Amino acid sequence: MHTEEKNGLKLLRFDIFRDSPGLDCAVSTRQGGASSGPYIGLNLGSATGDKPELVEENLGLLCAALGLEPARLARMRQRHTANVAVVEAGGGAPPDNTDALVTAVPGVPLLALSADCALTAFYDRKRNVLAVAHSGWRGALLGVYGAVLNTMRLRWGTDPADVRAGVSPMISAAYYPVRADFLEKLKAFYPGGSDRRFLTVKDGLHFFSLRELLRAQLEGLGVKQHEFMHLCTYSEKDLFYSWRRDGEKSGRFGLMAALK
Repeated sequence: MHTEEKNGLKLLRFDIFRDSPGLDCAVSTRQGGASSGPYIGLNLGSATGDKPELVEENLGLLCAALGLEPARLARMRQRHTANVAVVEAGGGAPPDNTDALVTAVPGVPLLALSADCALTAFYDRKRNVLAVAHSGWRGALLGVYGAVLNTMRLRWGTDPADVRAGVSPMISAAYYPVRADFLEKLKAFYPGGSDRRFLTVKDGLHFFSLRELLRAQLEGLGVKQHEFMHLCTYSEKDLFYSWRRDGEKSGRFGLMAALK
């Protein structure tokens, strides 16, 4: 991971995409931007209670920093699903009940938003296909990563071995205590004790690592080239919005990516 200061914004870049001239990809932070109050900074979430005109201004600032056209921006109404939409052209109404976007069209910015969950960019350099995905624990257990790769394979013949994946900061296990009902769900998907790979126990409490679950899923799906940004959204208050830390008044940071 490396950082970039541009137009007053602090952006995070993946090292794994440094030698990919056909791709532009960045993770935003809350530094810069027009929002104020509890959303102060570069809030990109329009359903947060922030003023819509400020969110649109922030989106324009991020697009400008990456040299992309806001009018072609492809967004989605995320619902913690494994549903994938193929983007043929930018702009238009965002698809509902969708947590991943895939395109092979240059110049179309794909955007995924988070306030603790993981955001992932998938890039098949060989076939010039791009996807972005939002994944919390529900999306992970439902298999959003597999759905993305299956869509890329079905439409363009993508081989997971050719895919590079960059995964954003997310909440760390240290700030992610989970209860018995969650443990039962996790065990149902990972029986026989395999769920313990993603859990730590401290003072009688279980703590869940979304990062380790997603890492295991990428490896299991055949995506061996991946990079995880090792920052915690909960603890890095100056950089990230966090729903678990701030509740309903939390803004959203984003991962934006586009083919050149």
